[in-house]
Amino acid sequence: MKMDKTSLGTLLTLVLFYFGFKFYMDQNYPDRHKRPEQAQVESSYTGATKSSEGASYEQGNTSSGQMNQKTPEGSTHSLEPVTTLSASDLTIENNDIKYVFSQDFAGLESVTLKKFQNDEQSAPMEIVRSPFILRGATSIAPIKEHGRFEASRDGRTITFSHYDGTWLISTQYTVDPQGYGAQVELSWKNIGEHPASLDSHVLMRENILFPEKSGSFLPGIPTGKPSFVTGVAGSSGDWQDIQKYCENKENSLGKDLQELDFIGFDKHYFLKVLVPASKKLSYKVLSSNLLEGHSCTLSNWMHLQQGSINPQDSISMSFKTWFGPKVADLLEAYEPRLSETQDLGMFSVISKPLFLVMKSIESALGNWGLAIIVLTLLIKLIFYPLTKQAAIAQNRMKKLQPEMNKIKEKFKDDQRRQQQEIMRFMGTHKVNPAKGCLPILPQIPVFIAFYRLLSTSIELRQAPFYGWISDLSVADPYFITPIFLGLTMLVQQKLMPTTGLDKTQERIMMMLPLVFSIMMLTLPAGMVLYMLTNTVVSIAQQQWLNKRLKTE
Repeated sequence: MKMDKTSLGTLLTLVLFYFGFKFYMDQNYPDRHKRPEQAQVESSYTGATKSSEGASYEQGNTSSGQMNQKTPEGSTHSLEPVTTLSASDLTIENNDIKYVFSQDFAGLESVTLKKFQNDEQSAPMEIVRSPFILRGATSIAPIKEHGRFEASRDGRTITFSHYDGTWLISTQYTVDPQGYGAQVELSWKNIGEHPASLDSHVLMRENILFPEKSGSFLPGIPTGKPSFVTGVAGSSGDWQDIQKYCENKENSLGKDLQELDFIGFDKHYFLKVLVPASKKLSYKVLSSNLLEGHSCTLSNWMHLQQGSINPQDSISMSFKTWFGPKVADLLEAYEPRLSETQDLGMFSVISKPLFLVMKSIESALGNWGLAIIVLTLLIKLIFYPLTKQAAIAQNRMKKLQPEMNKIKEKFKDDQRRQQQEIMRFMGTHKVNPAKGCLPILPQIPVFIAFYRLLSTSIELRQAPFYGWISDLSVADPYFITPIFLGLTMLVQQKLMPTTGLDKTQERIMMMLPLVFSIMMLTLPAGMVLYMLTNTVVSIAQQQWLNKRLKTE
């Protein structure tokens, strides 16, 4: 059958929509696969690594118990043997989180969230699995540390110290007695004999794991896509795909003297960020040690000109940290600025109240799946007047369609005259095709906001529904709900008026349920449950309206 221009255009639009939607999902929901083994991470830290500016970084040599460094030039301070802390001294924990520090690189060796399970649900979630370095410096330069850092422990506070020229630099961590926060203070002390100018630098570095790619053309599901996130002057967060940045060496991240609200690493449901107390900071991000398809070492340098510091005087910089889940209430209570790390998109003003309602429903029913269903029902009821208005307009167009077809047939050889006569006919009968579509437009932002909410809410992670659905944040393991969604969409398509469509266009529209079913196969079960409920309620509303309109 030869397709006319309208049919061809409709088919092309569907194809473009599918690939556009697929591209969006690929960017936001990478394919699910187990992450590379920890051995790969550890091996990536063996020996020296090369930064994008040619700087060489070396790990500490743990075989020596003393700091193998020279006395800083101009300093009267002599270095004493390093006190080696025990494993228990290097571990600080509360009921929510466990920090394990390393004296070899003055940072975090691991951070475990006790109340959250890993992706395999086999052990508590390790939000840090490779060395996370946070330390002070005096410039963006090669960092070469030999031997262990000086360290001391006092209650919930642990301090690491090292020398950089005539500066004694200390990093002090104080872990909160509960929750996922900690306080970090970095200090620079001039131990020389003369005043010295200080440009204080803070290094935050971690080896970031990438999710494995698959050859499937289907969109994936959320599995912890790693991003570098910053918040500036109260604005919403800015997310940068770490894998893309590392693979494209021409990219450059960094800004001068910004009112930095937070900076760190976002892992979809979890967050590792610093919240600086300083009003303004400059920052620059460098990548190194790229293991294609596996990991990349990302170094973020924050710096601030401090001016001249007199001998024996110190200057310090303070930060709050958050190594934990992106739970809205917890983030807001700990640091209001961190609420911007929840990437709810352009319709966040709608997503936030939707979440509050959904959370209230879940508190009453005790099931997030039921909360999704009930909230979907409420949304459909709220928009019912608009749905009714659209159905009335479509019904009127359907009744007038035979007369309009006669006009089309009469002037089939004169397209201009045909359009004029049809417009005159519709004006006489006071009908407008747009009236069947315009009532639907206000529902689109709510649909997108709810969809985005379901894709980012950690509350759905590993939350069971019923039966075979044990986790609403991953795909239906047996594809039952996506297939059922396709069938209900087919029924809905059958019930909807086909005003103005020819046979070819009708066939194309009937293909949509199949296309959407394929696209839904690997989407999170919570999203599919929402769309399935929405479709079933739409069918019920359409049936009710069809019966009512027949009597009018």
